[in-house]
Amino acid sequence: MSRMLVSVVLFLLFAVAGAAEVEQATSDLGTTYFLPMQNAPYPHASREEGFTNSAGTHWPKDPHYTDNTVALFVPAHFQAGETIDLVFYFHGHSNDVRAALETFPLREMFVASGANAVLVFPQGPKRAGDSGAGRLEEAGAFAALADEVRAALTALGVCDNPRLGRVVLSGHSGAFRVLSFALEHGGLEEHIAEVYLLDASYGRLEQFSGWAQRNSRAVLRSIFTAHLADENVVLMAHLQATATPYALCLDDGMTDELLAANRIVFLHTQKLDHNGAVSLFGPWLAAGQLGRKP
Repeated sequence: MSRMLVSVVLFLLFAVAGAAEVEQATSDLGTTYFLPMQNAPYPHASREEGFTNSAGTHWPKDPHYTDNTVALFVPAHFQAGETIDLVFYFHGHSNDVRAALETFPLREMFVASGANAVLVFPQGPKRAGDSGAGRLEEAGAFAALADEVRAALTALGVCDNPRLGRVVLSGHSGAFRVLSFALEHGGLEEHIAEVYLLDASYGRLEQFSGWAQRNSRAVLRSIFTAHLADENVVLMAHLQATATPYALCLDDGMTDELLAANRIVFLHTQKLDHNGAVSLFGPWLAAGQLGRKP
């Protein structure tokens, strides 16, 4: 990313939005920043009139599609370098960034994983039953967001204009849609190393199988409860059709050895509920390419 681009993004962040809009919370785990970003999913023209689901429930634009907050969590052990790895996480239906960070120990799991990376948590549809991804459904949108994240981290003094390294995409429940568009045409193809579906394989399955098939080193993990068993069978069938190997296990079979031996793993959980599936975020990150102590 050029110095000029960094300057432009910083102008947008701090001169237009105002530095006062950047919130910071520090603990023993690290520092979490909440800041507005131009390349966040919303506001977006796709939800100018809000959204009505198939049951007739309507969520108006305000307040559900007006929040362009992106949370950045920098763990205390983070060490800046010439490149930076980013781990994206997306919430599911009827949730928001701040509530999800309180409900799920995402930061605790991130720190325990040892990943020398930054956690990026964009606000999706806010407390709405909607899987829409807004701006992030557009071609190249993920790359633009990653550029803005790097510029923001430079402005905050976390790092000094690093190149983008590896990217991990993860999401819970209705986040499947935003992840699928990132894989389809988000502009980060050469950087995306791993994808975690946390009981989130509801649709657009060909985007996940296609990405795993065309990238021989791609890591795909999917944990699913009984209500998504059919969808995961379809996903496995897509992989099987092109002789792409994968492993299927139950809870007790999910071991570091299994993860190390198989780049594509499906876990049919019989012990965890829908929200409990998020607990795999940390172990998968720890066992993955980023999960090494700095």
